[in-house]
Amino acid sequence: MSNALPYILLVLLYIVLSAVSYYKIRLRPIIEVISVVVFILFFGFRGFIFYDWASYYPAFESLPNISTLFTQDWVKWGWEPGFILFAAIIKELTNSYQFFILLCTVINIILLTRFFKLYISILPLGFMMYLTMNGIQISTDLLRNSISICIFLNAIPYIQKRKIVPYISLCFLATTFHSSALAYIPLYFFLNKRLNIWIGLSIFIIANIIYLFHIPILKSIISLFVDILMPSTKLWIDAYLNMDAATGSIISIGYLERLLTASLIFCYYNKLIKLRNSSLFVNTTLIFLIIFLLLSEFRTISMRTSTLFSFGYWIVWIDLIDCFKYKNNKILFVSFVCLYSVLKTFSNCSSDVARYENVLFGDSNYSERLIEFRKSLSK
Repeated sequence: MSNALPYILLVLLYIVLSAVSYYKIRLRPIIEVISVVVFILFFGFRGFIFYDWASYYPAFESLPNISTLFTQDWVKWGWEPGFILFAAIIKELTNSYQFFILLCTVINIILLTRFFKLYISILPLGFMMYLTMNGIQISTDLLRNSISICIFLNAIPYIQKRKIVPYISLCFLATTFHSSALAYIPLYFFLNKRLNIWIGLSIFIIANIIYLFHIPILKSIISLFVDILMPSTKLWIDAYLNMDAATGSIISIGYLERLLTASLIFCYYNKLIKLRNSSLFVNTTLIFLIIFLLLSEFRTISMRTSTLFSFGYWIVWIDLIDCFKYKNNKILFVSFVCLYSVLKTFSNCSSDVARYENVLFGDSNYSERLIEFRKSLSK
């Protein structure tokens, strides 16, 4: 509980700010500023928490200055060119990994705030949904991917406006920070189209059958092509497949929540579309749910792939509140979302590697934290 407490308090703070913002509209500008500042203080000044810092910190320290960067083999860092150049520029200005993290956080929160301001009226509620649905992971463990996702979020309006050039341009910019953004490019052609609800329901049922009966669909597909892949690609795939085959309970609280969310989406599909005159976020949430279930045999692959589409959840959960006709049903759903947010945060942030530290209040240095990190992994 102690490890998860700072994250739970952060989520609770955004719940309180959301309530105040709902009832005190005139205070919204102040609350929005508070929400952004809190986010920057919490994530921008974080210490070595969760996992990816163990690889990012030494990689950042090994970056050469700009004058010699272009004579180096960039492949050894394993980063995309846009992120390497960005990191090298920051290191040229200041040899501080902490400042680098702060700047990444500021960029993300600017892009994230811009996205939420386009689609919701209560900003802290958007932040709460973000943190609950993979936002903590995105903000701590997916340094390159976080910038890539946030860039893409600001390309979404161009899908609705049917402007392919700025959309593709932003997607390619996002790809220079993380190659997974290539998955966003095809979305332009179908994401905002109305789904045949019976086809969508059939696919979701099939995905559930694959999940419940542990049908190894991913391994089966890869085995068909593995012989024609390059050796380096085969090694990369093998590493991911062997990383952590999914274990644990099938019928978990998380699974029941996804089942509830999908049920509500199918029940209120037309109403959700009518609220925004768009099916974009509804379809995105269904993609998230189906990918998570289809790839569930491998937890890391399932989580990282579905995370690309988490943004649908952040909007649809808020829209579902307006779908209920009766006030009591709205209160019940909001209560469920708040309670689930706290429980999910507790579940995701209880490990030793999640123990929160903030450089403003003193934190462990890299060597000390690395020792703790390795001990945690060996348990």
